[in-house]
Amino acid sequence: MCEKPAAISTGSVAGYCWRAIEGSQEPVTGTEIHNELLAAALLHKVEFTNADLDSFDQDFFYDTYIRVKNKYYTPAGACYGCARHERRSRIHGGEKKLHYWLRKKGVALIKLPKTGAHKKKEMKVKIMLDVNHIDYVNDKRELNRDSTCESSANRPDFQVKHENDELVTIYIEVDENQHHSLQSTCELSRLNNLLTSFEFQRHLVVLRYNPDPFYVGDDHITCKELPRDEREKLLLRELNGVKEKAADPDNFKDILTVIYVGFDCKCTTPCGYVHTERYKDQKAISEAHGNMGVE
Repeated sequence: MCEKPAAISTGSVAGYCWRAIEGSQEPVTGTEIHNELLAAALLHKVEFTNADLDSFDQDFFYDTYIRVKNKYYTPAGACYGCARHERRSRIHGGEKKLHYWLRKKGVALIKLPKTGAHKKKEMKVKIMLDVNHIDYVNDKRELNRDSTCESSANRPDFQVKHENDELVTIYIEVDENQHHSLQSTCELSRLNNLLTSFEFQRHLVVLRYNPDPFYVGDDHITCKELPRDEREKLLLRELNGVKEKAADPDNFKDILTVIYVGFDCKCTTPCGYVHTERYKDQKAISEAHGNMGVE
């Protein structure tokens, strides 16, 4: 691995070296990841070998960032020498030679589109939506938001565009490993922020999809018991059901509905792997938040 100081990443690096973001402020662009192994490792070092990266079982891209306590970290990129050689090589059309030279140095490279890249599991949901001709906005600030509200900066993974979105807003959140690194209170606060940032009040339905293993009672459900394509069919079924009901606002008496697909539950009988929580109004959200141990 190259021992020289790292330059800011601009494209094709896998995250072998990380840097703290100045000011400890959350980036306004990029893709946030939640990886307990990486977060724990960053408490002790910022440079990793390829074996380290493999152990984290996560895809890292130049616009990836992660929160570690009160700081945010992002891939630092190649060292200054490597970055200089890269620029020169691109100018002279020697990209393949450059990549060979960098690989000999132990620098892992990943070819990325100019716009960056998202997590593989999120991209699989994107492909599913595309195949089924479902229109959406991916990882951008909310549509129909009040720009004067600071909460309007929140970004759902997918905002589904449909005929009745002026009445009911539909989000899809891809929660790898059920976002175990986040407290339930934080997730509920985030959903509340998304809800309150609308320019005009409307119903919000959030489909939270976990593509990873989970528990039903004492039974561990993996891709063997519930294959990924079957799990995606559950998500698609729930999404289509919400879209059909959205034509009539009376179908949504609650201000916030959260549908969980593939999350831990205590069920002792077949449950279909889908559960729903409803919040009648802001007071109900506040009470639920308080019941989670937050004053």
